[in-house]
Amino acid sequence: MRYVYPAVFTPEENGQFSVNFPDLESCYTCGDDLVDALYMAEDVLAMTLVSYENNSTPIPTPSKKLSLEDGEFQNFIACDTDSYRKQNIFIH
Repeated sequence: MRYVYPAVFTPEENGQFSVNFPDLESCYTCGDDLVDALYMAEDVLAMTLVSYENNSTPIPTPSKKLSLEDGEFQNFIACDTDSYRKQNIFIH
């Protein structure tokens, strides 16, 4: 299944970026730079949604616009849980 969710990117003082998905409980990550943060965001989004699917947890509707603090920005992250499952081993 394919999904697209908005993520909030927060620049850190050390050049890293924190990323969180407000629509999904406990879905957050970080990256050493923006490119790494984008990669990590896709990975954590897919991992979280695979877990939701595996546990029959209702999947929230993605927000279109998020509230942001100064310095933060929003980006939409896409993932494919079917592809993620093929690339990763899951133990139930």
